[in-house]
Amino acid sequence: MINDNLIQIIMLVEIGLLIVAVSLFFLNGVWLYFTERRLLRLSGAARDSVAALVTHGTVNLEELHALSSQPHDVQVMAFLEMSRNLSGAGKDRLRFIAEKVGLLDRARQLCVNSRWTRRLRGARILSRLDVPDPLVTRLLADPHAAVRAQAAEWAAAQPSPEVISAMLVLLADPATQARFAVQNALLRMGGVIAGPLAVFLETHSGRAAEAGLRVAESVAEPSFAPAAQRLSRADDIGIRVAAAKLLGAIGDAAAAERLMEMLGDEESQVRAAAANALGRMQHWQSGSLLSECLRDSAWRVRKEAGLALRAIGAPGALFLRRALKSDDRFAADMAQQVLDLPAAAAG
Repeated sequence: MINDNLIQIIMLVEIGLLIVAVSLFFLNGVWLYFTERRLLRLSGAARDSVAALVTHGTVNLEELHALSSQPHDVQVMAFLEMSRNLSGAGKDRLRFIAEKVGLLDRARQLCVNSRWTRRLRGARILSRLDVPDPLVTRLLADPHAAVRAQAAEWAAAQPSPEVISAMLVLLADPATQARFAVQNALLRMGGVIAGPLAVFLETHSGRAAEAGLRVAESVAEPSFAPAAQRLSRADDIGIRVAAAKLLGAIGDAAAAERLMEMLGDEESQVRAAAANALGRMQHWQSGSLLSECLRDSAWRVRKEAGLALRAIGAPGALFLRRALKSDDRFAADMAQQVLDLPAAAAG
């Protein structure tokens, strides 16, 4: 009897707990629903206030007061949404209004907060509003990768010598997220990075050099040539591959000569990259060496050599047709595949 009563009590307790849990789940859903509706209503009003303040020639104090009275999260939503559609004078006006309502000061305080999520939030606000602030420069060295990545996004619009130098150091960042964000930001800066990047490549190796070579390929300044030549002889395979791509982008006579030497590299990835680069340069003088690569033991090298010969034009096509009669079935097969490609696919 005691055991039966105990079991009943346990069952009733479990049922009660289940009812409480379901009720809490339901109430949380209701709370989220009404909170979201409230935020949507407030953010709509905040957007209207921001739009009015940005478009009017003078500051409407009533609109400014109404915007200042909105919750901080709502203000952030309104300003960040508006920032996507503005540039130039409009963005300057938006920053001015953000300063007036205290948004920028709060963002700066977030940037020095002990919690990384808040530093990330502060950096995001200053980044979206293109605010040049040394606090974000310091966040390029933040302990958390997500914060460094966000600071790198901010840096793309702030290409000062100090910022570029800090960004180049981050090319060796151990975190993939931050490293890719840095590379993307440097590419967005454009030609202004050429001088500092050339010096950086001359004095660095390893992961930083490989990442720097990738960035340099998109800029392809002649000043990168000495570093590309040096790094094409590095022990690391990835660095040699990246150097081959950069040499192909630079495209001068010295680059072509080095790339032809790299067709004999012991690593197939490097040989393939060299063949691709020569095709990119449309270097017809390398046709004979590329035709020899059609016999390479690695399929990827044969493919890149065949595509490079086709890219060269008539001289390359002649080598491909000769390869059709080769006693090497791999060379003949690749030549046939390349010759059968439509023009768009071959390019």
